[in-house]
Amino acid sequence: MGPSSRGSPSRSPIANHTIQPYRMHVSQRYIELTKKKLELCRLPRDAQASTQQYMDFGVTKADLEPLIDHWTDEYNWRTQETLFNDNLPQFRTNINGARMHFVHRKSKSPNAIPLLFVHGFPESFITVSSLIDALCDPVASSQHGMDQMQAFHVVAPSIPGFGFSDAVHEEGNAMPTTAAIFDGLMKMLGYQQYIAHGSGWGFRICRMLALGCADSCVAIHTVNPDVPAARSSYGYGGSQDMMSPAAAAGSPGSATHSPPLSPGVPPQLGERPQTASYALCDSPSGLLAFVLDAIRPPTLGMASRSPYAASDRSEGSSPALTRQSSSPNSAAASAPTTPAPARSPFEPQVMELAGLSTVWTPTTIINWAMVYWLPGPEVAMRWLVNSAALLPSLWLSYSNVPLGITHFRDPIMPSTGTGQAPPQWCEAYHRVAMLTRREGRVRHAAWERPAEVVMDIRQLAALVFGGVVV
Repeated sequence: MGPSSRGSPSRSPIANHTIQPYRMHVSQRYIELTKKKLELCRLPRDAQASTQQYMDFGVTKADLEPLIDHWTDEYNWRTQETLFNDNLPQFRTNINGARMHFVHRKSKSPNAIPLLFVHGFPESFITVSSLIDALCDPVASSQHGMDQMQAFHVVAPSIPGFGFSDAVHEEGNAMPTTAAIFDGLMKMLGYQQYIAHGSGWGFRICRMLALGCADSCVAIHTVNPDVPAARSSYGYGGSQDMMSPAAAAGSPGSATHSPPLSPGVPPQLGERPQTASYALCDSPSGLLAFVLDAIRPPTLGMASRSPYAASDRSEGSSPALTRQSSSPNSAAASAPTTPAPARSPFEPQVMELAGLSTVWTPTTIINWAMVYWLPGPEVAMRWLVNSAALLPSLWLSYSNVPLGITHFRDPIMPSTGTGQAPPQWCEAYHRVAMLTRREGRVRHAAWERPAEVVMDIRQLAALVFGGVVV
């Protein structure tokens, strides 16, 4: 099944309805081989340059070496494997000849709404672990007895060729086939209509669902979406006046502009992904550097204030969502600072994530890298390149599927958010149903700020399905 030439997913594939429970188990020989490769790794010399130039070259030895030491001497994959197996109900099923891996947790709430959680890059299915409890069982996971909060049945599949999903044929190894498979999976599970959440590449897959499967994907939530400049020539309500001259100078100039593959993905990958894959498949330290550069933790490049020196989450603890009360003046408060299009009438609760500065620990970063190291990253690299070629056609149509946006803005450096595009640009491509503005430097919000993401998904559900968000 090849990608649609019009940039929308083809019909949802017919699937074999046999669904098998799945638990990760990696061969001990492979774990030992990984450790041996780490022990034998050779690191490049750092550049001799000024501080700014030095940081611009990429991940430094001072940032990477402590992670390699942690992976070699302290990291325990078996412990992490058990944690994810015990906390994330995983399954496999066959769709069009390929085994698809997915997380599926049903809520006990009789009014739960199906939610498709779509990961991007360098994320994977494990990203959902930070918010799945709060989404599925808000009463049990809440410290405040907020028993009226909306619950969800959560499905978090792995993109074909990522994690523990098999690869599909190369001509279908791109966003359209992925969107069709995900829609087919939701219907196979009995969810004829659902809300989808995704950011980065996950948002692009969700947009494909909105364009091609609007009967089933009834709403989308995203964080800091990166979209081309909204111009009146599109005919969808966009206007050249939406952007200032300063913004236009560093922003997409037309509908045919393709945003970068992803922060941290080198430009040469777009031309020769297979060549780069040889190094990434053979070197766990090289892949770790690649993933670290794509994650870009807030303190990356500042080894003297390295987060790796801080107390790590225990090897035996899961990345669970924790909440605490905060004052109305909290930086996480979501009151809009400027008028928002079709803003939700509900005032979201103010919630903060405890220990926000330690969400990026050595164990966490290695976990993210491991999900690419175990199957090999080559299919994911080719998926990114194949999908990037289809990006221009992704922005040629308007979708009436309601879109909810959470926009994080760095109060110190406003231009350093995940998405450089002003959120209003999305009105040229989607019916924006909700825009919630928040403060903070965020790149991977589902992991870094899960409490706010959960809140805003609930808000969108209330707008689309009715009801009250407490």
